[in-house]
Amino acid sequence: MLRWRQLRLRVLLFAIAANCAQGQVPSHSKSPDIDLGGAQTVAYCGILVRPETFNNKTIRVRALYETDFELSVLTAPSCYTALPLTWVKFEERWESRTRWRFRHALANQKWGVQMDVVLIGVFKADGHFGHMDMYPFLFEVYKVESARPSGSFRPLPETK
Repeated sequence: MLRWRQLRLRVLLFAIAANCAQGQVPSHSKSPDIDLGGAQTVAYCGILVRPETFNNKTIRVRALYETDFELSVLTAPSCYTALPLTWVKFEERWESRTRWRFRHALANQKWGVQMDVVLIGVFKADGHFGHMDMYPFLFEVYKVESARPSGSFRPLPETK
């Protein structure tokens, strides 16, 4: 009887381990390395005016990042939009490219409080994103260059 239980337990553990191993994929295969140094600096409001220009491009942007329950968005005080339009998604290896103090600042950000950030990532304008697919744009963050409490927000100068 005891032997039968041990055998069943071993088979169960083996099945669980095999099932978990099937879902594992090396992290380097999911997200390709991108050239962060060549990212064009763009005003956030400029992206909203001409989203097709920046679709699937690596860009640097300064904006206000806000997170809350089922909310992760970019906004800027100089943009005249009633609602946030850009959902923020953090790429799986963003932390390895970001300094500790910026990771720490984002991790300790209070819900519903905007944070002044400079982000490098890929902008996408060809789908529906975020909670319930409500957002027309996505900014996939590859690196956080700056994160601080919002105050006197000024956009970065654009580069061509």
